[in-house]
Amino acid sequence: MNKEHHTPKPVSLGASLQTNIKSRFDSSASLNTQERQCTSTLTAIHPSILPTLSGTFCHRSVKVPSPERELNAFTLIELMAATTVLSVILLMMVGMQDQMSKAWSNSNLRTDATREARAAAGLISADISSLIYRADQFTDEKMLLAGCLSNKGLPFIYSSNGLGLEFSIPNQQTNSSCLFFAATQPTRGINYSDFALVGYYVAATTRTNINGFATTSFNLHRYYRPASNSYMNLSNWFAQRQMTNLISGVDPESDEILARNVANVSFLFFNSDTTPVTNGINFSNPCGGTVYQGNKLQVSLTIYPTDVAQKFSGTNNWTQVGNIQKFSRAFEFRIDWPRN
Repeated sequence: MNKEHHTPKPVSLGASLQTNIKSRFDSSASLNTQERQCTSTLTAIHPSILPTLSGTFCHRSVKVPSPERELNAFTLIELMAATTVLSVILLMMVGMQDQMSKAWSNSNLRTDATREARAAAGLISADISSLIYRADQFTDEKMLLAGCLSNKGLPFIYSSNGLGLEFSIPNQQTNSSCLFFAATQPTRGINYSDFALVGYYVAATTRTNINGFATTSFNLHRYYRPASNSYMNLSNWFAQRQMTNLISGVDPESDEILARNVANVSFLFFNSDTTPVTNGINFSNPCGGTVYQGNKLQVSLTIYPTDVAQKFSGTNNWTQVGNIQKFSRAFEFRIDWPRN
């Protein structure tokens, strides 16, 4: 049995090249077909993105933005405009909060000033209601007290404008009244005290705040000497009638402050026109005046709000008529003056 031998036919170089070229052409044709299909699909979706994909093979993975997401995005100009509007709103809110804070603070300061003025008015009324004074010559046995004090008057010291005093008050306010007298005082705690020397005046005091700045303001001060310190003054007065023997040691730095930022204090007597109460030593308060028939004392206390007083650059601003009429607040009350 004869076997047939098949010898492979030789392949020429030209045929091999032709086969490779055909294979590449078929592959390129397939890619072109895919590209045309992808291009048509993208054109149907969104025509505007076609130029951005020119030269890009569609068979690659390309992220195509969603039309809805593109419409919801913000541009840089929109973001800048929104930021500007937000900044303006925040600034307005900060300004409003600052104004509200200042208004709240000023309201509290005005409330404190009113509270101080009312407390001062109550204390002045209590002290003057218990005032003690007697004429230089008297015959009433109730006024004798002791044989050694017979016909020895006990005065009160008054000044309508700060003048007529034999003693000096440091930094006293000009054209402001002052009043000093003896008064009965109730017992305080375990210390027995039924007598005291009391006085009221306005003077400037300087205070230094926590920041080291010194501020000067006029305040209503209360001069007070209890029985343990005033009996020597009475002895000196009865021995020699000098105003400094009865009232001594008036000092705004040590005397109590009743009301701050005071523009003026005034004590007005309604008494006889023929024998009025004068600046200096007075032993009586004659009644029967033409304005008011009786013994009355009118007290007027004028104060500035703290926020206004802090703006004054000098002490002369405190007594200017324009500032008093525009910014100050007055508290007026009348007291029944004890009859002698």
